[in-house]
Amino acid sequence: MTTSTWKLIATVSALSVLTCAGAAYPAATNHLDEILARGSVRVGTTGDYRPFSYRDRASGAYQGSDVELAGQLAQALGVKLELVATSWPTLMTDLAGDKFDIAMSGVSVNLERQKYAVFSLPYLRDGKTPITRCENKERFQTMAQIDRPTVRLVVNPGGTNERFARAHFPRAQLIVHADNVTIFDEIVSGRADLMVTDAIEARLQQTLRAPLCALHPQAPFDVSEKAYLLPPDWRWKNWVDQWLHQTIDSGAYARTQDKWLNWPWEQARAPAGLEQLLTLMHERLMLMPDVARSKWNSGTAIEDVPRENAIIDALAAQAGQAGVPLAWAKAFFRAQIEAAKNVQSALFERWRQEKAGQFAGVPDLKGDLRPRLDALTPKLLKALTDSWGLLHNAAGQQAVRAQVERQLGAAGKAGAMAAAPLSDGSASRAMAD
Repeated sequence: MTTSTWKLIATVSALSVLTCAGAAYPAATNHLDEILARGSVRVGTTGDYRPFSYRDRASGAYQGSDVELAGQLAQALGVKLELVATSWPTLMTDLAGDKFDIAMSGVSVNLERQKYAVFSLPYLRDGKTPITRCENKERFQTMAQIDRPTVRLVVNPGGTNERFARAHFPRAQLIVHADNVTIFDEIVSGRADLMVTDAIEARLQQTLRAPLCALHPQAPFDVSEKAYLLPPDWRWKNWVDQWLHQTIDSGAYARTQDKWLNWPWEQARAPAGLEQLLTLMHERLMLMPDVARSKWNSGTAIEDVPRENAIIDALAAQAGQAGVPLAWAKAFFRAQIEAAKNVQSALFERWRQEKAGQFAGVPDLKGDLRPRLDALTPKLLKALTDSWGLLHNAAGQQAVRAQVERQLGAAGKAGAMAAAPLSDGSASRAMAD
């Protein structure tokens, strides 16, 4: 066949796919033009499949390799990133319902999905492999060993794992567990014997949960590929393919994937103490505009060095009794005071330029604001000591910085000043000293 004949066949095939898919996508749209006109790209992601997509349940923030790559995709388009929650059971209906422009969540390529959508170039070759408690690894090496009535096989609903299990292990006891984040705990606890999942996920989970072993991930039961799921719009697909080709060719994809395969996921799940600490730090900063207005009205100075030093010394001594190094504790509490003064000083400077007068309806500094600040102080101290184990752990610093950005990023310069001792590595150095 000549090259021109192949091109003609490819063109006819592409047009046929678009026509056949018309029932699923009633309004044929040019997604690329829509994205550029909208100023944002909507990326569907499940938030339950590490290392590709994970949503922190406390903060609601997404992270993972496909989440980071989604940001790179948006940057290449010159638009904002809009992450859209989806799930494995609703993935295809959400795409057909135009809830997102592309799904980036470690999606496996399969023929059923390709009946109604198209895939980008594949970016990962993978396959299904078992993961079980290490003491059981000899029991579940083969599909025949797994396909037995006494074997309890746990699956997450709606995705390729469930389809693979139902197709290949009809005699096993299938346990459907709806939460893909906690599903591996079913094996750890002994409520299930094993799971058969993608080799990349099995490899990651054995590093996160010591009792578990991934079985022959280098030789999975089948071969599959990961790619990005798209509506049947060939201009949009071609753009994504070219971006992905450049991302892979430049090494950016490999660097991103390696980063998230080695990400300290367990440390990244911020302990309650750290979240509470950052919440209290933020609440304290949010009181500072009222403190500034009260001081402006009364002519009180922003700075009161003797009082500040007495507060810092007392709090550092209490933190020291709980195992926090005294010098670092002093630096932390001084940072809170300096950040508070930064907010007040910036407001004072603005009001001087504006020649502002007296403010009405301002809470009283001594009768209202200081008691509120004083009420925050013991809570702040407890949260600090509760989260100290993570703060001084050098391996957890990346997770701390990410959590700081999520909770204090909007507080600007003052937030950065307050959080500096938490994320600048000084806590781990203080323990080393």
